[in-house]
Amino acid sequence: MASKTVEGVLFPGIDVRVKGVSDSSGILVVEAVSTARPGWCPTCRKQARRVHSSCQRTLDVRPLGSRRVIIRLQVRRYFCDHRSCSRTTFVEQVPGLSTRYRRSSAGLAGWLRSIAIELGGRPAARLCRRLRLTAGRTRLLRLLTAPAVPDRAPRVLGVDEFAFRKGCTYGTVLVDVEAGRVVDVLPDRTSETFAAWLTEHPGAEIICRDRATAYTKAVKEAAPNALEVADRWHLLQNLSAAVEKTCHQHRDCLRKRAEEETVTEVPEVAPMLLPPAELPRTQIIERTATATRTSTACWRNAGRSAPSAVG
Repeated sequence: MASKTVEGVLFPGIDVRVKGVSDSSGILVVEAVSTARPGWCPTCRKQARRVHSSCQRTLDVRPLGSRRVIIRLQVRRYFCDHRSCSRTTFVEQVPGLSTRYRRSSAGLAGWLRSIAIELGGRPAARLCRRLRLTAGRTRLLRLLTAPAVPDRAPRVLGVDEFAFRKGCTYGTVLVDVEAGRVVDVLPDRTSETFAAWLTEHPGAEIICRDRATAYTKAVKEAAPNALEVADRWHLLQNLSAAVEKTCHQHRDCLRKRAEEETVTEVPEVAPMLLPPAELPRTQIIERTATATRTSTACWRNAGRSAPSAVG
């Protein structure tokens, strides 16, 4: 009954049998055996029939409260009897628990992937240390996978450049403006690469871009029927640049106008008299005012009673 309780808490819906649980240096170590059906060959996808041997894998699983949990999982190695398959043996994978070439469980890998998506590299690593999860920034970034690129371009496609390394290498990011998500990333910002992408992914009706000539050429070549619009950020940037350029070209006129306004006599405006500020009557203010009046009166009386100097 206790074994079933541990299995239900640690491995719900997973085909494993818990043999024992021990506490080693503050870490819960779970000894378990796979009870899953015979595995499938990862090469030919045929189900195995013969067991070759057994081996033990060590996996990190999701922590239990504040305790780190490690599972020592005993799995089977099978023969692959399919003649056309190049693989002779393979190790089984427990669905929902283990994956190939991973030392963490599927559930823990999902946790780490979500943290990496939200925070990135170093911030995610700092949070993992607080949560008692063993994961560095390199491992977290390795868990990130590129999303699948749709066959057709979105109706409203946003195009802009970005820097892989500022001043050296640039790429192009393609965004679904209506959904607010990245569609694809191109390795450079040339018109040929963007035109090839538009040819392979038709369907863009509106293309929102900056005023780079490379993107203009690609749109006219691969999507001539699409409506081209400038995005808001570049419109504001171009407007500010135009205003600055105009002011720079007419700086002599502006300086002359400013001098004329300075020479012209401007009628004086009577200053507005504000009522004196009244402090709230508190006990400290009353005591300070009384002490000030008393000391002033004492100095005056002392001056009157002092003898006059003899010349």
